[in-house]
This record gives sequence, structure tokens and C-alpha cells, in this order.
Amino acid sequence: MEVIYRDEFLAILNKPAGTPSLPERSGPAGRDVLDWARRHLHPEAVLVHRLDRPTSGALTVSWHKDTFRALYAQFAEHQVEKKYWALVQGEPDFEAAELTAPIASDPPRIDPYRGKPALTIAHTIERYRGYALVVCIPATGRMHQVRLHLSYYGFPVVGDEAYGGRPLFLSTFRRGYKPSRRHPERPLHSAEVIFLHAGYLSFMHPVEKRQLSVEVALPSHFEIALRQLRKWALRLGSGSQ
Repeated sequence: MEVIYRDEFLAILNKPAGTPSLPERSGPAGRDVLDWARRHLHPEAVLVHRLDRPTSGALTVSWHKDTFRALYAQFAEHQVEKKYWALVQGEPDFEAAELTAPIASDPPRIDPYRGKPALTIAHTIERYRGYALVVCIPATGRMHQVRLHLSYYGFPVVGDEAYGGRPLFLSTFRRGYKPSRRHPERPLHSAEVIFLHAGYLSFMHPVEKRQLSVEVALPSHFEIALRQLRKWALRLGSGSQ
């Protein structure tokens, strides 16, 4: 676990993909972010928000009661700016779009009749043959919002099999690549991760009364995949930004 920012009131961590935010009933004890924070930061640390287990990126914790309440209110009232980097299947026909399908809970799903309003702003950053790099800004905070919206509009997150995503294989985009007949081809990533990364977080520090903004670098599995896609499948006119 990497500490991106820390002061006497709160900390922002870089949660690895595949690590649960909170303890799981079926998982081994002591492998979640909350347990780590209470052992390494403060015994009374509490998560201000959560990230899905297969998602990586910025996660905020606090052990100061008033700070926690103030931060929680900012998240609940959508006063926090968040940006997610997503590698998706398909090639979006938009540079920027508003994804607005209503989302219902229990289980999380798109439901035009029972769902609550949801808005995700999506920007296409790079295009490849069959894939794209997209930055998503959720204006609302529905569970699995970014994953559901991208899937519903036809661009599921790579590796997100719960919502139509498939693992990433080199053979799916490198022309002329022939896997070994003796050894089955393996995905370019672990089965525990998806290509969704909470790479930017910005909110008002409740005590210091200043804007606190952090950027979190893409994890290694994401960078490896992008290098391969840029080498073998980058669309003409689509450059790294």
C-alpha cells in the first residue's frame, strides 16, 4: 500500500487492484485496506469512501472524527472531483459524452424505470484497434457507476467480466501474432484486476480550508497494456496525452 498524502487528520492511499477496501466474508483476514490503515496509520482509521476490489487508485481514510464527518459530507453531496482512467473494449465515436442511464441498486444495474439519476462525463483520450483509453468523471455517486455506464453504452471495461468485459490478450490486437500451440496464451494481466483506475481526487481539506488534490500513477498492469496497445494497435492521429 502506497501513502500518497498524509497529515495529522487524514491520509490518501493508492489502493492496489485486487485488494478489497473492507474485510470480506469469504476472503482471508488482514488483506483489506481498512486493516492495513489501522495497523500502519492509526488504530481508529476509517474509510471515507470505497473502491471496488478490482479497481485501483486514490482512497481516503481519516481517524479524526470531525474531519471524517466533514469529508463524508463532501462525498455525499458530490463536492469531490474524481477522475477514473478506463481501458475499454470498442472504439467510442465521441470525444466527450454525457452518460446518463439511471442506476438501481441491490444489485447495481441500469434500470430506466426504477433507477436513480446518474451522470458520468466521459472523454476519449486514445484510440486503438478495438480498444480505447477513456477518462471518466462521475458527477453522481451510484455504486459501480462508471463500470455500469461504460458497459451500457457499449464500451465495457477490459477485464470486467461482471459487466461484459473480457480479458486482454496480445492476440486480440497484434496482427500476425500466433500463440504457441504447446502453451495456451495468457492474458496480459491478473484475473483479480480490471482496467479501471481512480487516478485523480480533489476536495476541500476540512481543517486547513484549502483544496487538496492528488494524482495517482497508473498501476503496472495498466501501463504494460498501454505500451503494447500503443506499439501494435494505435490509431493514426491518436496520440498519448
